[in-house]
Formats: sequence, structure tokens, C-alpha cells
Amino acid sequence: MNVRRFLCVAGLLVLLGLAGCSGAPVRLGEGARPAAGEVDYSRGRTLSASASGFQLLLFIPINVNDRQERAWQLLRGQAGGDYITDVKIQESWTWAFIGTVYKTTLEATAYPRKTP
Repeated sequence: MNVRRFLCVAGLLVLLGLAGCSGAPVRLGEGARPAAGEVDYSRGRTLSASASGFQLLLFIPINVNDRQERAWQLLRGQAGGDYITDVKIQESWTWAFIGTVYKTTLEATAYPRKTP
């Protein structure tokens, strides 16, 4: 009985660990494209946003799984109502003494809508 209980607990811990390693996909560029002539492509500006997470002891994720979503929300906030295009994603990591820092940087171009 003890071996069976141990295996159940071990299996549960493995499943919990695997569930902690999953993240939701980020849909860049969701929504409708603007109609032709609605965007002023002569006044584009470059936007950049970053979000980081930390993997403690290479086992415990802290803000790692949702960093792409957080960076995308920051980028959308910078753009306001402007049209975002040409999104580039850069992933990097830095070793720290007790873990690893993971960083996602998004760079994009935002074009304002034409005013009537």
C-alpha cells in the first residue's frame, strides 16, 4: 500500500509540475485590418516593450509563462489606437546565481489612423 500511495503522490507532483510549465499562446495582430487609405503609413513610429520572468533553481517558474502576453499588452498600450505591424520577437536569457532570467522583447511599428 505504501508503494502505491507513493506512486500516486509522485504522479500528482509530476502532473502539477508539468501544468506549471504551460502558458497560453499570444495572438499578435488580432482584430480586423484597417481598410485601404485608413492608415497614414508615412508617419510610422517604432515601439518596444519587454517583460521578464525568473526560473528559480531551474525548477520554480516566477512570471515566466506569461511574459509574452505582458510584453504584448505593454506594446498595445504604447500604440494606443494606432495600427501595429511588423512585430519582431526577441527572446534572451541571463544566468543568475540561483536561477535564470528569461526576457521577451517585442519591437513593432505603429501607424496612426488618418484624420478626416
